[in-house]
Amino acid sequence: MKRKIILAGVALMLTSLLFNGCSQLPRELRSQIDSANERLLQAESDFRRTNAEVLDDLKRAPDLFSGTPVATAWPDALRAAKSKLDAAERARVALQKLPGGKESVPRAQQLLSEEDRLRKQAIDEANAVEAQANRWLDFRKNLPHYLAKMREEHDASHNLDLTAVKLKVEKTEHDWPAKKDDLDRREEALENAPSRADKAWQDSAPARDAAAAGTATGPQVATLIEADNALSTAAHLGAEAENLSARCDQLYVAWDKILEDLDIEHGDYREKVKLVKTRGSEVSTDVRWDDVSPAEYRAVENDLGMAIAHKDAGQYDSEAINTAQPAGFAYIAPPSVGRNQYGYWTHNSEGSFWTFLPEYLIMRELFWGPSYRPIVINEYNSYYTAQRLGRTYYGETSPAAPPKYGTHGTFTQQHYATSRYVQSGGFKNSGYASRQTAAPSSSPQPHYGNAPNDNSQGKRFGAAPGDNSQGKRFGSGSGAPAAGKRFGSPGGGSRPSGKGFGGGHRR
Repeated sequence: MKRKIILAGVALMLTSLLFNGCSQLPRELRSQIDSANERLLQAESDFRRTNAEVLDDLKRAPDLFSGTPVATAWPDALRAAKSKLDAAERARVALQKLPGGKESVPRAQQLLSEEDRLRKQAIDEANAVEAQANRWLDFRKNLPHYLAKMREEHDASHNLDLTAVKLKVEKTEHDWPAKKDDLDRREEALENAPSRADKAWQDSAPARDAAAAGTATGPQVATLIEADNALSTAAHLGAEAENLSARCDQLYVAWDKILEDLDIEHGDYREKVKLVKTRGSEVSTDVRWDDVSPAEYRAVENDLGMAIAHKDAGQYDSEAINTAQPAGFAYIAPPSVGRNQYGYWTHNSEGSFWTFLPEYLIMRELFWGPSYRPIVINEYNSYYTAQRLGRTYYGETSPAAPPKYGTHGTFTQQHYATSRYVQSGGFKNSGYASRQTAAPSSSPQPHYGNAPNDNSQGKRFGAAPGDNSQGKRFGSGSGAPAAGKRFGSPGGGSRPSGKGFGGGHRR
């Protein structure tokens, strides 16, 4: 009880100091800083407990850990985690010393993000060490159970039929030769897994005999744990084969994640996204709301109506482009190429403009709406230049001109005027408020043609957005709404509601 009172007093003191130094920061930001500092305080307490328990385990069981790599690896890992916590504390102190005022908002947001990132990394690393220590202790305590488990895993590694996935890989390599080396490497790993399991089983025979006799030493337990890891991997070849099959499927699909709306309700941040997928001439859509963190919300706040993620056919989902871009532009061929499977450049006395093929006219509706106007060559060239530089193209014709795309673009304001974000006054509160909107926040103004906050979302998407609700399919063989079909691993890329794409809940 006394310890809780002390922690509460320290938290109150930290909050008081912070608000004295940053009292002029926006209320929402101050609240985020307060919460981050409380999380850091709890993390430091959790780390002290974990560190003490792991070091105590090493001391109490010298016969188990002596002479094994973990005897030095675990303390080293805990020291590295502690250094990250120390860096997070320095970020907290730097936040406390900010002078306050709107000019300090960008620096405060940066320090806040850094504090949270370092805290999480430190706790994740410390928890990983603790989990390993617990496994070692449990392994020695329950050796008969683990010996039986290892035998089952060894036998299971020889029961998988890879015929279907090998045929699929062969066809995919023919269709997408650029991915042949990668697919071959993954297929070879699957084929060699049973032999690796056999080797791990044979190499661990002396240790298994000693364990059965109750005489296993620490290094022998280490050998058994290593062998169990290898056997567990081999025993789950079915899942690995499904993953390889999913990677093959991903190559046939292009997809876009279009930001349609943003909303804050009772402190919960959400984004409404439209997922557009194409496979051959078939196009499907799915619209849903996802929960996001405040940082993720702010990172895309200026990209309403844009594709905040795009993946081409012939690429894995992990290779998606996460620099925001005007929806639909990614499907237009460079003028130097002239045409692609989606359409072609038309040249006449009125100029040069992009024309979609009849089977892809639905894409015009999905990306631009009913008031589509053909993309002219000069506009595409400006977009293409920005993309090659890793920047977002907002459609400005000059640094002084208003943007066409993005939250404050003329096209977006026309098509998304009824969105919750606009109706709630989002334009007014954004750091990239249009020239017709007053009182911008202290976020930095965008550079001509550059993406706002490009460096904050570079790893947001590692997997294709999954279809976990009813979607609509268009194109060959689909004339009516149908259950949303995922072009990828069946069920492999689905995400539960409220989760981000590619890597679980976004932080």
